[in-house]
Formats: sequence, structure tokens, C-alpha cells
Amino acid sequence: MVAIAAVGCLAVAWIIGARVADGFAVPQPPRPDDLEIVAVEGDIIRYRDTRPDVGLADVGRLAIKLPGGGWVYTADEVSTQDGVSTRKIEKLDGPTPKTGDRAQFDLMYFPADPQRGLGLEYEQVSFPGPLGDYPAWVVPGPGSTWLIYTHGRGSTLREGLRVVEVAHRMGHPALLISYRNDEGAPRGDGMAKFGFDEWEDLEAAIAYAKMRGAADVILAGGSMGAAITLSLFEHGSAQASAVRGLFLDSPALDIGRQTRFAAEAMGVPGVIAGFGLVLTSWRFGLDWEAMDYLSAVDDVKVPMLVLHGAADSLITVESNRPVFEAFMKQGNATIEIVPGAQHLGIWNRDRAGFEARVGQFLAKIGGGAP
Repeated sequence: MVAIAAVGCLAVAWIIGARVADGFAVPQPPRPDDLEIVAVEGDIIRYRDTRPDVGLADVGRLAIKLPGGGWVYTADEVSTQDGVSTRKIEKLDGPTPKTGDRAQFDLMYFPADPQRGLGLEYEQVSFPGPLGDYPAWVVPGPGSTWLIYTHGRGSTLREGLRVVEVAHRMGHPALLISYRNDEGAPRGDGMAKFGFDEWEDLEAAIAYAKMRGAADVILAGGSMGAAITLSLFEHGSAQASAVRGLFLDSPALDIGRQTRFAAEAMGVPGVIAGFGLVLTSWRFGLDWEAMDYLSAVDDVKVPMLVLHGAADSLITVESNRPVFEAFMKQGNATIEIVPGAQHLGIWNRDRAGFEARVGQFLAKIGGGAP
């Protein structure tokens, strides 16, 4: 009986390891068009979420992306009755949706690129890095301090547009970067390593910004992009000396701890969950210790602003707590937990508050328009 139980535990741990590895593979499978348009009446859109158990929660300011490329910008208030939700349309980009059309929510809100999303001129470039050439966008500005944005796992360059919008108003040029395994970027091993090796791509991006005239830089990152940012410091990059400050949105600062929490929340005993992570590390080369950025705290000497949603279920506040507490003790970080906000959804929950916090931080560290 003991042998049978041991085999059963091993099988469960093996399955957990495979599921964890699926979550780290890039690119991730595309999301389904799970919204059904019910009606568009003037500036009101009504829709039904056919799969409310998956995908984005219907909370805050969201865009609705149509299969033909159309875009519906909606306000942040939503009401639901008999399974049909109603939002106010702020702007249509493309044809008016028709009854029966299928669509999906888009958390990043702004479509396509800086020109279409924000009305800003930009340059599509590539910068040389350790594995080849990496696609990026440059949004010009009069200042000499560039903002460099690193997006999260499975996301795209446009994730950074909400931060670029604030930085541009303050005169900062911006560089939105890709990294290994992104579409169009050099292929790595196909696994998101949460900074373990991707920091080298960010290092190359800083060098590129300096080559383009940046005197120094501000680094911003969302989710896994925040982990990549701290990894740059932990690895003692020579380019870290060019950094004036850091802005981290919904950071993933100990993905191993978060993965254990997620397994235990599904009812998997802690011992088996831990064994599953060990197997995952062995099978797929994921170094959990290297993806824990508590060890990076002493390496970061510049001012830092961190925003994290209290309702973030993908990367919970609790998973980051040891790192947050260490930064607060060090004294150079402002860490705000935003009520009701989900993962990378702080802007969506409170656009004005997000922009005010980021704007105040950029003003504090300086380096904008002369």
C-alpha cells in the first residue's frame, strides 16, 4: 500500500510539473473570442460572456477587440442583467459591431501601435542583442532620459503604451522592447524564465538607447517584465549605472512562491506541490531560486515605484510580500496596493490615479523635457 501511495504521489507531482511547464511555454495559446455581441444602441454596447469562467474579468476600463480588426473603447462602468452586460462606448475604431459578432476583451486597451493607439509618431526599429536582432518601438521626445518598457509574459509591445502616454507628456523619449521568444524576436528555448536569461536582452536595449542619444534611462516593467528589470540589477549589469529609477506594475518577483500557492489553492498538498516544482525544474530547466528577487533588493539603489492590485489572482500580493517588505525596509521604494485592481489592471480600474502616481514618480526622479 505504501508503494502504491508513493507511486500515486509521484504521478500527481509529474502531472503538476507538466501543467506548470505549460504555463511557462511561450507563446501561449491564443484566447478565444468568448464575447457575443447582443446589440449596439447609440453609445451603448450589450454583450454576453459565453465563458465567464476563463479569460479576463469584466471589470474596469476595457477594450473590445473584434475579429476583423475593429476596436471598441469602453468606459469603466458595467452593468449586468440576465447574463447580458452593458457598457458605454467611448470611441469606435473601425466598423460598428453587429448582433452575433464574436469578440474578446482586451486589457491593454490601446490597439496596434503608438500611432493608432495614442496618436503618437513612432519608429519601428530593431536593436542588436545576445541572440540576434530584437523588434522595438521608439517614441521620440525632447528629453535625454529615455523610458524603456519591458512587457510581461506572452504580451506585446503595446502593453507599455499606457506608461508611454504619461512619459511622453513629460518629455521622455520611449523605447518599448521585445525579448527572446517574443514574436519576431530571436527564439530562445521556448520557456519564460522570468529574468533568468532575458535580462541580457534588456541590457542590450539600454545600450541601444544610449547609442541613440540617451543620457540615462528609467526602466518600467509589467509582470514578468518587472522580474527581468530586477534581474538586470541582480546580475550586476554594467548598464545598471545608467538607470535613474524603476516603475514596476503588478510585478512577478517570486514566481516559484506564486506557483506553490496556486497548486495548494487547487487542493494539492504542500509536499506534493513542492515535489512537483522540483520535477518541473529538473525536466524543463526552470530555476526557482534564480526567479526569486528577494536577493536583488540590496542591488537596487535607485528610487522605485511599485503598483500592485489587491485583487490580483495571477501574481498575488502575498507571493511578493517578502520582497516588498525588504524593499520597504531598505527605504528607497514606494509600494502601493490598489484596492479592487487585477493583474496589470490598475490603469483599467483607475486610469486617473494610475497616471497621477506614475507622473508624480517621473517628476520626482527628473530627466524629462529640458
